[in-house]
Amino acid sequence: MIGPLSLAVVLFLPSGSLLRAPGPHELCRLALILLTLLAALGLGAQLRRERDTRRKTEQRLLEFLATAGHELRTPLTAISGYIQLARMGGLADPEKFDLAMSRMADETRRMLALLDELALLTGIDLGQPLRREPVNLARLCRDAVADARACSPHHPIQLTILPGNHSITGDRDRLYQAVANLLANVRHHTPKGTLTAVGLGTEDGYRVIEVVDDGPGIPAELRGSAFERFVHGRQATAARVTDHDAGGGNGLGLSVVAAIVTAHGGRVTIESAYRGAWFRIRLPA
Repeated sequence: MIGPLSLAVVLFLPSGSLLRAPGPHELCRLALILLTLLAALGLGAQLRRERDTRRKTEQRLLEFLATAGHELRTPLTAISGYIQLARMGGLADPEKFDLAMSRMADETRRMLALLDELALLTGIDLGQPLRREPVNLARLCRDAVADARACSPHHPIQLTILPGNHSITGDRDRLYQAVANLLANVRHHTPKGTLTAVGLGTEDGYRVIEVVDDGPGIPAELRGSAFERFVHGRQATAARVTDHDAGGGNGLGLSVVAAIVTAHGGRVTIESAYRGAWFRIRLPA
């Protein structure tokens, strides 16, 4: 039994407000103390969760910056090597000079593409709004397929657009980039002659874009990490890398797809397939 207390019990709640026990009732005061302790414990657990989340975010940021630096260092090293070779007179032969210029141009384009995708991901992470305009997904898919065919004539692509309304509101350039990146993924990680099927339709109020190929496919145990940043084909799509792959992408292609689709309120998934890879984008109408 709790004895009488000569002083009034005044409790500070986590919110900073005061809670005074009504009179000398010890059970009431005890209940208030217990409630305050429970609230404090809950607040402490929340603070620990927030601290752990912040630490994980900081760790991911450090890893992201380190990997980005590595990805930029690779083309810069190649360009620097060609410059040193030129200074030593190793490019006096016109054929060697033309080859060096071509390689430096390729590495420069690679860096610019990487920087563009880094800027896009950073903007989405910071909540920068995308453009909101009417987008005709049928025309967008036709353009993306035509451009992919021009980039790699040895990768045949079939396009199927089902009847229906294929218009949404969004950022056309970014949505085009999402589809183009999926097609580039096929180009980078499958052998020549791999057939790709692109389909556009509607499902339960969503616009659905599918990109399916008959290449080596993605092992089930690796699909969960395929959309992570800087996960290269050699890691997330190891079975798809063949000797045709001269460096593949920069490890951001699929993460850019996921970021763009998510920013539009949609979802991109890798579906199970008998063979090949099957990517599915669902966008709200």
